[in-house]
Amino acid sequence: MKSPNSRTGRSAKTGHFLLGSSRGAKISEVEDLKVSARMGRILTESASRGLLGDERRTLIKEQIRKK
Repeated sequence: MKSPNSRTGRSAKTGHFLLGSSRGAKISEVEDLKVSARMGRILTESASRGLLGDERRTLIKEQIRKK
């Protein structure tokens, strides 16, 4: 049985579901998805810079374009 605190929250503004990195990691584990070494470095870099949301997506796009 699910615990009452296991519900995924919704944005009050848009009504869209919000998934944090920990919830995303659990989903990826179930789906057997692995982060590549390159993507791991990009995510670590963005976390160390304190980037969130759009800033993080912009960094990922920049890194992919460099390829």
